[in-house]
Amino acid sequence: MDQINKSSSVPLYQQLYEKLKDEISGGTYPAGSRLPTEAELSETYQVSRVTVRKAMEQLEKEDFLVRKVGKGTFVRERKFSRQLSAVMGFSEMCRSMGFTPGSKTIKIALEDPSPKDAQRLGLDPEGKILVIDRIRYADGMPVVLETTKFAEDFFFLFDEDLNNRSLYEVIRQKKGIEFTNSVKHLEVVFANYQESRYLGISVGYPLLKISSVVNDSTGEHRYISIQRCVADKFEIVI
Repeated sequence: MDQINKSSSVPLYQQLYEKLKDEISGGTYPAGSRLPTEAELSETYQVSRVTVRKAMEQLEKEDFLVRKVGKGTFVRERKFSRQLSAVMGFSEMCRSMGFTPGSKTIKIALEDPSPKDAQRLGLDPEGKILVIDRIRYADGMPVVLETTKFAEDFFFLFDEDLNNRSLYEVIRQKKGIEFTNSVKHLEVVFANYQESRYLGISVGYPLLKISSVVNDSTGEHRYISIQRCVADKFEIVI
């Protein structure tokens, strides 16, 4: 393990903060694990306990750590922040938080639209709607079961490999369409058997269901999104 460079102009606590953050991000200390004590870290890095405490306070302030009285300091399980006012794809959200996004397509099909979906997207009730179901991953962990529904303009997606790809990026590259705003509805639901299998959770586990109608820059409704998010992995920013 690299030692602190005491001849560097960078403050010692800042160096220790960076080392510990890198070890947390790199999995040396995974979410839920207990960090060494201040005394142990002081001995390992040959710095004062004041330096250790200052570095750990900074990590705690940035939500990397949580202190539990009488038990020690633990790596906090980081949550995904969803801003309700923003239109951001899952892949972009993951990358912005330092996670590697992934996806697996479990269904892609042309179906008859429901009367409500046909009205939302301005469809001919006798036409078809493209429905895509995908599992979304962050660092290989399933966190969202996503259903997206598109009108005929997007039927080209039927021929695309959407595994481990961003729908937004594919649509932007193929059609030059940008999505700018949406109307969202939130509710708490509970995982059924199929959802529990896909997300690796128990039946009845709480899910945050986010239903959206997403518009392009002209204000036209372009697609419907239904995301069932593992509730304790997300926080909502209003």
